[in-house]
Amino acid sequence: MLRKTFSGLILIVLLTGILTSIFNIQPVKAGGTIYIRADGSVEGTDKIQREGNVYTFTDNIFNQSTVVERSNIIIAGNGHTLQGTGYPSRGMYLYAVKNVTIENINIKGFNHGIYLDSIYTSHNVLSRNTITENEVCGVYIMESSDNTISGNTITGHSIGIYLDGDDMYPPHVDACFNNSIYGNTIANNIHGIYLADYSKFNNIYENNITGNRIGIKLHFRCDNNIISGNIITASNSYGIHLRDDCDNNTISGNTITGHSQGGDMESRWAILLEDSNKENMIIENTIANNNVGVYTYYSSNSSIYHNKFINNTDQVLTDSVNIWDDGYPSGGNYWSDYNGTDLCSGPFQNETGSDGIGDTIYFIDENNTDNYPLMKPYPWGPHDIGITNITTSKTVVGQGYSLHINITMFNYGNNTENFNVTVYANTTIIYVFENVTLTSRNSTTITFTWNTTDWIKGNYTISANATAVPGETDFSDNNFTGGWVFVTIQGDVDGDRDVDIYDVVKITGIYGSKRGDPQFNPNSDLDDDGEIKIYDVVRCTSHYGQSWQP
Repeated sequence: MLRKTFSGLILIVLLTGILTSIFNIQPVKAGGTIYIRADGSVEGTDKIQREGNVYTFTDNIFNQSTVVERSNIIIAGNGHTLQGTGYPSRGMYLYAVKNVTIENINIKGFNHGIYLDSIYTSHNVLSRNTITENEVCGVYIMESSDNTISGNTITGHSIGIYLDGDDMYPPHVDACFNNSIYGNTIANNIHGIYLADYSKFNNIYENNITGNRIGIKLHFRCDNNIISGNIITASNSYGIHLRDDCDNNTISGNTITGHSQGGDMESRWAILLEDSNKENMIIENTIANNNVGVYTYYSSNSSIYHNKFINNTDQVLTDSVNIWDDGYPSGGNYWSDYNGTDLCSGPFQNETGSDGIGDTIYFIDENNTDNYPLMKPYPWGPHDIGITNITTSKTVVGQGYSLHINITMFNYGNNTENFNVTVYANTTIIYVFENVTLTSRNSTTITFTWNTTDWIKGNYTISANATAVPGETDFSDNNFTGGWVFVTIQGDVDGDRDVDIYDVVKITGIYGSKRGDPQFNPNSDLDDDGEIKIYDVVRCTSHYGQSWQP
């Protein structure tokens, strides 16, 4: 009987051990867990030393996770490693604590690297940590608000940083609000930064996000967040993705490039608004070299302006109706494939003078147009001038005659500027305008007469250069090439190097017409006086039959 009783006790002990192993049942003070208790004590390791409210790693720690129960402390890793053994574990777990700083720790090999849990956990700082190769998340913030995540390197996760407001709550409950995520390097994760389920009023800025499948994603009623100044490159699918009723978010000042790979058009969109997102602001972003710049799918009434759309295979794809400019004179977007000119100004682009805005709309589709496309990328600097156009009164001129050349300039900046303009025929200077004065956001056209008496016959390209003004940083439009003139023999109207009946007819056929008349041809106005008169006929016929070869 005693032997049976003893055997039964052994069996119970063995089964208890097996079940404990299977279900990972551990005592409160298990060897795999370190505790920083509410009373300030440290349990489970001698490799974290306390001095006041500062807890310092003195060595690497393996196969242990850390639970933080004390508020108002600093946990300094000193570059040491906290490494786990995978699922299910959390490297640093904070619950119902505030004002905890976790800094300079290498955290790897857990289910979640750092886990902030509950609405009672807030005002914590995660800084300068290297968080790599955890099973699910580098940083998981569950319903926690007012935290700062800055200067970390977060790589190799399903989700680099995850903010979860928990869809069990109705809107506007204080869960996952006002977190700041900035200055982090977030690379080679499936999702770089993921906001879900009522995560609101968070600020994500100045992060370097590269090589993730999705750079930044907002999913399900994530409203009023700010995504600004981030560099998002080489994502496999989307740079920024808003899905399912994410409204009133601001996406500004980001550089989103390189979301392109060969001919694969299934994905690789810089910005995607999908399924009922509305009233978002997408402004002042650089969107370059992607398969698709912006794609709006069942998402309307967002404002998209002052962006640079540069060399995207499709600048925009949409089945929705959105707003693509900020009205006049603020303007719309810069489009690298826009081929309009800037000769006019005003809300209807029918007034004389440049204004930095294209004279014709940028057409997206029948429901979406940029009514005021920008001629150069926004923002315009405080000191910034540009040449917007060059025109010549004629394109064919007899050697010894004159023509007029017009140079139009616009001051994009906020200050009155003074500068010089040099005009060239090919590479030879033909005129210098000194001390041109131009007030802010205004244009001027300067005109001079080019006498061709001492110029050899042939083709000339007309260009101009405006000297940089103090403080100017964008010199791309200080040079402009836009005029072409052919110097030939007198009487050659059509520029074919001889004077024949065709030239005579081109003059006599519009005899009496004046500049501004529909039929007027400036090349037939040999003396460039604005009217086709007998003098033009006589001059042409007096050279009849003459020709020349270069």
